[in-house]
Amino acid sequence: MPGHHYPRTMDLELRTGDDRIAGHVFSALGIEPLVFQERIGGSVVVVEKPSPSFTTVMTAGAARLPVDAGLPVELAVEVLPDQVGAALVALRIVCNDIATNRRTPPVEAPWCNAEPILVGTRVFAIAATGSRHGDTFDTIRSDDGAPIGRVLTLRMLTFAESRILANRGWSGLVEAAGGADNLLDVTRSNAALPTILEVDGPVIVTKLHDRHPPRWITSEEDGMFTSVTGRESQEYMDDAANHEIWTRSSLAVRYPWVREFLTAAAPNDVARFDDATGAYTLERD
Repeated sequence: MPGHHYPRTMDLELRTGDDRIAGHVFSALGIEPLVFQERIGGSVVVVEKPSPSFTTVMTAGAARLPVDAGLPVELAVEVLPDQVGAALVALRIVCNDIATNRRTPPVEAPWCNAEPILVGTRVFAIAATGSRHGDTFDTIRSDDGAPIGRVLTLRMLTFAESRILANRGWSGLVEAAGGADNLLDVTRSNAALPTILEVDGPVIVTKLHDRHPPRWITSEEDGMFTSVTGRESQEYMDDAANHEIWTRSSLAVRYPWVREFLTAAAPNDVARFDDATGAYTLERD
């Protein structure tokens, strides 16, 4: 996935539009669409399908972006009615990726950012999945039943939720979260946490961990974790002989109260532990 520069897609040579795909978007869910004035990249129309519990925001024109393989795709995002702006961010990011890399999003393969996708939230990831509506929404067919396009539903996820999706698939994440509706609010913390084994990996600790618990644990951008007890001097830290590599699961066995952070941490998170209750103060690196 790209960053946050959105080229004008009308500068690309767009594919010829298919009225059947556009018709599917505008008639989907039996809800009269609200058409946004602004287009993504100057060419991709965005429509909103409002309902009382959540709003579906869809593209009508992403299918015209040229890709090297696969059926044309339109995109959909489900959000709470007052969070339509968040849906637009997700649609812009994925349309940019399609336009730049000539590819459609892989299904159930989350892309994770090193910083929150939405400022001030814990949303670090986007993933394309099937919808709650099934094949009649997800697959656009010709009159003879042949598939001519797809609608991919984008999910905005916390880093922890993205790890569940990567390991258990969308249905596994929905089950862990207690339902898809619990994954709508972009201001949520985590609707579910992975197991320690699903996110296990190396953590660099100081040898003082043999006798003293972690004080600060840092989740690095590259996936490495580090832990210090707060008793280390700078001279001690500078000596490579004073460091060793554990697994995160072994650290959680030794000091069980750090387990929740180890499963919930996103890139660049720093947790400060003041006691053994499991409570921690989250600091950004």
